[in-house]
Amino acid sequence: MRVAVLADIHGNLPACEAVLEDIKRQSPDFIVAAGDLCLRGAWPRETFELLDDACDDLLMGNTDCYLAGNYLSGAYRERDHWKTNLLEWSRDQLGAAKTARLGQLAFSVRYSPRKGQDLFVCHANPRNLEDSLEPTLDDHTLRRLLGHLDAAALAFGHLHFPYRRRLGRMVIADVASAGIPRDGDLRPAWGLFTWTPRGWRVQIRRVRYAVRRATSGLQERKVPGASLLIHKMLECRYRHHELMAQAARRHSGLPPYLKPPPGAPAHLRPLGQTAPALPPPPGIEQPAPGDATRADEAADEVLARLNLPAPTDVPAETEAGSGESSGETHDPTNGLGSDVGEAEPETGT
Repeated sequence: MRVAVLADIHGNLPACEAVLEDIKRQSPDFIVAAGDLCLRGAWPRETFELLDDACDDLLMGNTDCYLAGNYLSGAYRERDHWKTNLLEWSRDQLGAAKTARLGQLAFSVRYSPRKGQDLFVCHANPRNLEDSLEPTLDDHTLRRLLGHLDAAALAFGHLHFPYRRRLGRMVIADVASAGIPRDGDLRPAWGLFTWTPRGWRVQIRRVRYAVRRATSGLQERKVPGASLLIHKMLECRYRHHELMAQAARRHSGLPPYLKPPPGAPAHLRPLGQTAPALPPPPGIEQPAPGDATRADEAADEVLARLNLPAPTDVPAETEAGSGESSGETHDPTNGLGSDVGEAEPETGT
């Protein structure tokens, strides 16, 4: 059994198209879109229709619930705010029927190649749609969130930071993001889960896509908050990026980065060196483990009040790796029982 999982597409149609093309080339048995399908991108309706047609299962994410009105969080609850305007714009683009359907999607799905070896797929974690499973979390905290889960493997998103690790006998993997990566690599990510006699094996794949089409779409379609959304897309990392990246690679059995990944924006330098970027918003403290997404939302509020410069160096397309694959594959003797690779499709999109 082979299951493709993509998550956090966020209405980025060019990225979604590129990911689905790569998935098609891998010929999985099932395709799952694990939430956050439409909000924050220029093509919410088109992205939803493409996913609905291509996927066997669509799951709900927190922003899908915001759109459907199931509940609201943070600034989305405020009456006069750009995020409220973004909600209304996206609902208008989707139409009433598709907006309502977002709130009726399943929370999770299971795939069972044999008894006791389920792959459990959800958006953020098996308990709710908001708490992130960050690579910086210790095993005790993870067990509190996952100890009740009866599964051999867990696929999730929400954090926009792909990684995987083992918790006891369970392999867990963040496969996101297929729309707005936050791990320092502009290339969309998705996960391929393969059942073998030795258990579930996981590959995180990265694909090239027309990033300039995504940023120009936000401007041309007059998406509320377009300048900030473009900034976040191109920044593609959290405030404590290095801690997250090194923890993710350590859990995955990989050495520290010696150079930026193939899809890193030109302004990012190797980890451990000073990487120039827009100044961190004033008043935003270093987030505690597990609090990256909430700290990022707080940063959004500060950045939204700044006069962000128009981007001048948006690449037409994300960079390719050297050769077909950047080839990060794990030795099965490392005790994780699965492998991870970062693969480029044979041709760019």
